[in-house]
Amino acid sequence: MRRHNSRSRIALVPLAVLAVAATAAPMLPVWLGSDDAPRAVAGPAPAAHALVVDLRDDATEADIRDLETRYGVDLEFNSVHAEDDNLLRADVEGQDAGRLLERLRTDARVEVAEPELRLTLPERPEDPLRGAGATSPGEVASSTSSDARPRFTPNDPRYREQWNLRMVGAEAAWERSRGKGVVVAVIDTGVAAKDSDRGKQARDFGQTHFTRGYDFVNDDDDPYDDHGHGTHVSGTIAESTDNREGVAGLAFEATIQPIKVLSAMGSGTSTDIADAIRFAADNGAGVINLSLGSPHPSDVIHSAVKYARRKGVVIVCAAGNGFEEGVIYPAAFPECIAVSSVGPSGDLATYSSWGKEVALAAPGGDMLASGKEADGILQNTVYPVEQGGKGDDYYHFQGTSMASPHVAAAAALVMAQGVRDPARVRDLLERGTTPKAPKKKYGAGILSASKSTALAAGTTSRRSDKRLLFGVLAALILFLPRRIPFGLRLAVVAAVWAGYFGPDHLAATVGANSAWNLVTFSALIPFLLFWEMESRVGSKIVAGLALGVGIGLVWNLLTGALPFTATAFGDRALPWTVANAAASFVIAAAAWRRSRTA
Repeated sequence: MRRHNSRSRIALVPLAVLAVAATAAPMLPVWLGSDDAPRAVAGPAPAAHALVVDLRDDATEADIRDLETRYGVDLEFNSVHAEDDNLLRADVEGQDAGRLLERLRTDARVEVAEPELRLTLPERPEDPLRGAGATSPGEVASSTSSDARPRFTPNDPRYREQWNLRMVGAEAAWERSRGKGVVVAVIDTGVAAKDSDRGKQARDFGQTHFTRGYDFVNDDDDPYDDHGHGTHVSGTIAESTDNREGVAGLAFEATIQPIKVLSAMGSGTSTDIADAIRFAADNGAGVINLSLGSPHPSDVIHSAVKYARRKGVVIVCAAGNGFEEGVIYPAAFPECIAVSSVGPSGDLATYSSWGKEVALAAPGGDMLASGKEADGILQNTVYPVEQGGKGDDYYHFQGTSMASPHVAAAAALVMAQGVRDPARVRDLLERGTTPKAPKKKYGAGILSASKSTALAAGTTSRRSDKRLLFGVLAALILFLPRRIPFGLRLAVVAAVWAGYFGPDHLAATVGANSAWNLVTFSALIPFLLFWEMESRVGSKIVAGLALGVGIGLVWNLLTGALPFTATAFGDRALPWTVANAAASFVIAAAAWRRSRTA
């Protein structure tokens, strides 16, 4: 017999919602965000010579032809890969681009319409920028047995010159992870990944793993690097390592996805970059590195970034080489991890841009401060003679372009350990940093791949311990209360499982910092079911669900794995977790007590 009428239940439901909202209130500012627009480099917007038009996914070919007729514009898919995303561009030389944009933006079939921007490599710091000759056979270091090493040390002869890898604790990180199984998309000038009609494979990439990429500049399947930048960036991530040649890469067992969006002159279009981001997200990339940018935001790139983020991709970007405050785009977008640069001293590099969007700093070299070539980042690349290089060789580069791939590689190391949620990956990268102030210049601090992989190892081990604890709980429920039918005991175990593991499964789908987690990582669902399921059987199931939620929240408290990441919310998630854990235990006790008297 129900002892609570509908009116009492209707009155109590809003009270439950208010209770949940009250403990969530301190976290709301994070979801609402700041009203301050990112402060990027100042400058007038470029004139529009072409438009980029991103249509709704359900727009048809007939819709495209109708748009062309109605607005007097010739729309073409940006590439063969753009057809699935309805990403088109139009040349508008001689037309009133402003008026055309106004009209397109009012059409319900158009998600984004904007002038096509040109993005470039971050402005090049003044010389000295590059140098260092090739390794001669006489420089090859003798190797020692790995058994004699205190930890893995690669036998690459010029590894000792990579101060940057020592700064981030590469050797300790390699004991835990080397990036195996993670695809890192390098969206850049291409990569000298293999021999082709356009050039030879870079000499120290013979053992590097590659997957299919694309050249959005030439619209073909050969994203060869005719500039040198993209190959150098890829080398920091996954140059062949422990192969008695050249230098090492930080995540050398990761797989590089080479994507060319920048020409031999180092520039490309916002349309190609947006197309490339979506291509990477649709073709297995777990991490995207974008060592490029513009002082001007692009909605079509931002839309692509959000698309990739929803698909579980970690997006790492160079903050810019502006010598002052002002983070470039796409680094300034909140979905991206903006990286500033430090030199061997650990101080902000002379050229590095900085600002409130910076998430963390990483070694990018600072030859300007010291005048020493050795203070740059040394990797193998194909630097064309016509651009002042010596072809396939080893070069010291500097820039936030070089800092960003250190973070992308560290993200791959963490993801290879089983942490796949981009919010959790970012949290581990930021919590693992070596703290340094001020925040606007260094973000959370300087990258430590060693500490971040150690935190990731702790996360994965806690998962095993959590499963073990559930096994103990399930055994107690199944075998102790023998007066309860075994089928009902199984149902209670299932309810405990749902409350204990269910929130984690949802968070893995929507992301650790999603507002949806306010429902599952809370006492709200058990509370509502408590007032609806008043029978003896129903009350026992509710008790099991509430117990699972409560124990799961206590586990999060004791292990430091709060439902919402520390880097996003700080301590603000603590009262939420405590309040809902306590409420869940109260509901569990009340429901169990009622099940014995119903």
